[in-house]
Amino acid sequence: MKERKSFISSFMIAVSNCTLYTKEHEAFDDMAKQALVTLQINMDEKFEIMILDNELVVNKVPFRDSGLHGNNLIKRLKKKKTSSIEFFKDITLSEMKQFIIDLSQAGRELKSYPHIRIGSVTLYSSGAADSLQTGSLLHDEQSETIKDVFHSASPFKALKVVALEEVVLNFIASFKKGASVLKHLSPVKSYNEYTYTHATNVAILSLFQAESLGIKDELLYDIGIAALLHDSGKLFISGEILDKKSRLDEREFAEIQKHPLYGAKYLAKIDNLTRLAPIVAYEHHMKYDGTGYPEAYEDGKSQHICSQIVAISDFFDALRSRRSYRESVNTEKIVGMMKKGSDTDFNPFLLDNFIRLLYSSETEGENSPLPSKDEKQNI
Repeated sequence: MKERKSFISSFMIAVSNCTLYTKEHEAFDDMAKQALVTLQINMDEKFEIMILDNELVVNKVPFRDSGLHGNNLIKRLKKKKTSSIEFFKDITLSEMKQFIIDLSQAGRELKSYPHIRIGSVTLYSSGAADSLQTGSLLHDEQSETIKDVFHSASPFKALKVVALEEVVLNFIASFKKGASVLKHLSPVKSYNEYTYTHATNVAILSLFQAESLGIKDELLYDIGIAALLHDSGKLFISGEILDKKSRLDEREFAEIQKHPLYGAKYLAKIDNLTRLAPIVAYEHHMKYDGTGYPEAYEDGKSQHICSQIVAISDFFDALRSRRSYRESVNTEKIVGMMKKGSDTDFNPFLLDNFIRLLYSSETEGENSPLPSKDEKQNI
């Protein structure tokens, strides 16, 4: 197993550094040769890598101690919608180099070569895909995954990033089924499920916005992950405050306002997590004009555009979700409120685009009261 780990390490070093050098550069040639040599040492007729239950399986043997390079390989293969690679005897240096280039570059299709064969990931069953037209069976399953990931997290234990990446992959794949943005959203079935359902919906709304703006590949995935984790700082807020059904007092609200900082600090320490995640966690309650919380940056730096996308999604879903202290607000009323905050609370271009997305699909017809000023404090 040590030899197999050596190949995965040398292979992923070559992949990670591919963007630093041209394919003709001597350094890239040396890295590809090293990967090929370590592969040949470990291979008889073929060398097989598979992803099974978010773990690597090498030559049909579980490879649970694959380390940082193994996790990086899983992440890259999932983004390429690939679940298996088979390297065959007589593989050439040219094939190895081309495959490394394909795997390293966002937007580049991963394909088979004469002595390299790939297999595709099946993201969902046909039954789950069909259900997207009428509801959210797939997204309910993803909410459960998010719930499990959050429950397993703690100040001393990192999130299961690979599981969240699979959730984002499923979301992106399901969008191609043609269901409207609103039909992709899940209702809050109970107050205790709000955190996980809200994270799911904010990710969906943010991915829809990003795709409509032409964002794709790795940045699209990163936005999805960051949106899922935007409220992760609430893991560090007491349940007594989070579950309170009446108006928060001044001390409690001050504590709630710290969750962006808590989330950013926590996410910044997690390896293999997009650097966009702590930024969005920190900035999602900032406003376009520099107000909101935490306080504006001292150097005048503005809110990141991805944080602006997530802030729009966060506000919309928070209001449309039924809470213990109020009923849900219908789409028309939420849009009216958001328009009043254009150019102050929200980026006007992004807001106009978001509204266009909503009204290009079916809107909700339910009548529900607007939240009071006191209720808004708890959103």
